[in-house]
This record gives sequence, structure tokens and C-alpha cells, in this order.
Amino acid sequence: MASVGAEEQTAIIRGVGTVSLRREASLGFTSAGRIVRLNVNEGDTVRQGQVLAALDTTTVAADLNRARAERERAAAEFRRSTNLMAQGWITRPRLENAQASLQAADASVSAARFQATNATILAPGSGIVLARLAEPGQVVAAGTPVLVIGEAASGYVLRVPLSDRDAARLTEGVPATVTLAAMDNQPLTGRVIEIAGRGDRATGTFAVEIALPADARLRSGQIGEAVITAATQTQTALTVPAAAIFAARAGEGFVYVVDRANKRVRLRRVTIADATDRGIVVTGGLSRGELIATSRVDRLKDGQVIAPIGVAR
Repeated sequence: MASVGAEEQTAIIRGVGTVSLRREASLGFTSAGRIVRLNVNEGDTVRQGQVLAALDTTTVAADLNRARAERERAAAEFRRSTNLMAQGWITRPRLENAQASLQAADASVSAARFQATNATILAPGSGIVLARLAEPGQVVAAGTPVLVIGEAASGYVLRVPLSDRDAARLTEGVPATVTLAAMDNQPLTGRVIEIAGRGDRATGTFAVEIALPADARLRSGQIGEAVITAATQTQTALTVPAAAIFAARAGEGFVYVVDRANKRVRLRRVTIADATDRGIVVTGGLSRGELIATSRVDRLKDGQVIAPIGVAR
């Protein structure tokens, strides 16, 4: 026999995810053009401000020269209009038109200068080239990703997709143990630092980020398994030995409850949940402290008198 016990359960959540740098950025040009230089390859280490790629600036330089010439013409026209206005030869609306033309020319010069300045891609910070998505000679549209850079200072994380139920049981800061086959499954101690605010629309899972300790062997794309220890649940769970449950099906099963007064067993339907290393979690049909039969349950019958030989707790 066994006495039905209740205990606090510590949630252990398992998941498989991918290692990556916490901050990764796709870099591209702000204008269309032909790539003339691509100075880095995948895996290269870069420093902040380093020139990574450049466009052919022939067209960009021509646009800037054209904008500057138009600005000089508009400035000269505005100066003439100002003098004529002072002498009373033109009306104020004509002077205002000349001023508006000068302002538009200034804006065109600023836009062309911006395009010329951004005909090169500079490293936003020290990091690692994770992907090279184009080649010299290739014509790219404005905004097309050319390189993917991972910021080394952001550190590595393991991104694990979890179900909504598991994600809801986690809070930031809870500990996790991570193992990677690429590192001979040596355990790494991490902690949860971010839980997605909404689920992925395609899979319905929530991305959980686990910060990993600094290790030179870590690489983006490695696969790791995480064991996350959630906070101890406040509710208690009734557990019974697995041998006490029989005819289990679709979340239900049967047990024989022992009447302490007359030593008779009574058949009772119970609802069950997960199986743990301590037994079966019972969610309904039993109360704490009741006695249940745990051996030879296949030979018992409802109302049968038994001779208890011991109580397991």
C-alpha cells in the first residue's frame, strides 16, 4: 500500500535551440549600384569603422556634381532677386519663388552627399562576419543585404523555441544548463535573459534567449540542448506510485482505495497528468493521506478484504 502524498513540483523545461550572437545586423547600401569592392569573407573579424564594401561611385559622384551646380544657379538667382526686390523691380512672390528654389537645391545637395557618403559600408562595431550575401561586380538594389555582422561584445546566446505553456512558466533570470555536441556535451551554465513577447506566427512557439558564458569554441549556428529550471510552483501535486494506476487511458485511470476501518478496497476513477520519476501526478479523484493498493492490483476486486502489509510514503 501507499499513502497519497502531496509535494511542491519544480518545473524542468527542455528544449533544443541554435547558438547565435545576441545582436546580429544585416548591412546594405542606401542606394542602388554595382559593387566594386567586398573586403571581407565569412568568419573574418572586423573592427569598428572598417570599410567592408564599396559601390562604383561614378553615378553617385555625377549626381552630387549635378546637385551642386543646380545649387549654385539657384543661389545666384536668389541674390539677383534680392537686389531687384530692394530696387522695386520685382514683386515679393518672385523673390519667395527664388528662395524656395534655393532651399530645394540645398536639399538635393544634402541627399546626393548622403548617397555618396553611404556608397561604402562601414563596420558598426567590432564583430564577426557571419554571412557574405553578394560578390564584386553584382548590381544590388538599395537596401539589399550584402553582409551580416555579429557584434562580438553582445555575447553568445542559445535561442530556444518553446510552447506557450512552457514559456509562461519562465521568468527572466532563471538558471539553465546547456550542452552542445560541438563542445563534447560539456555542460555550460546560463540564464534566461529574454522571453519573446509574442509567439511566432508560423509555429506558435515563443523564442527564449539563454545567455551563454564566454567560450572561444562557441560559433553561430551550433545546435544545443537546454534544461531550464523554472520557479518552484506554489501549488502542490498529488503523486502516487505508477504501479497503483491501471487501465489508464486519455488522462484517466483507476486505483483501489483502501478503507482503513474495514480493510476493504474500493475501485475509484481518477484523473492523471504527467509521469515523473517520483510517480504519476493525480489531478482529481484522490485526497492527500488516503491509502491505495500498489501491488497485485490486477487480482483485486471492488469490495475485497485485504491484509495490508505496509504503507509506502
